[in-house]
Amino acid sequence: MKAIAIVGSTDQSQTLLADLLHWHGLSVFQVDINQALLPVLSFVSPELIIVESAIVSTAEAVCDRIKCSTVLGNVPVIVCADHDTDRSRPSGADAHLYAPYTAEDIFAHIQALRPLVTPLDSIAALNRSLDVNP
Repeated sequence: MKAIAIVGSTDQSQTLLADLLHWHGLSVFQVDINQALLPVLSFVSPELIIVESAIVSTAEAVCDRIKCSTVLGNVPVIVCADHDTDRSRPSGADAHLYAPYTAEDIFAHIQALRPLVTPLDSIAALNRSLDVNP
């Protein structure tokens, strides 16, 4: 299974999201927004990218860089940011989440953009069935 890349500052919210996705059986790779972003993402070759930023314009700029890449341009991108007061700016993101958003919101967008992968609730059911002792 390929990884989901989370791009953002290395703060607690990004770590919490990574832990949550990992707990649900997803492989996660965290990339600091200030690193050599495109080379790192190209090396990881993620199936989906989540861009987290408190500043909407920063998240959109990162998304635009990813979508202009010949290697990463077809990878779905979810932008997670604080509430956007100017929604007139076009964006290359495949989905947007504006604070406040829930874990269910993130999972719904991930599932919508990963249609060929086992649904998350099926993974949770499988995990529960493996915990049962005969």
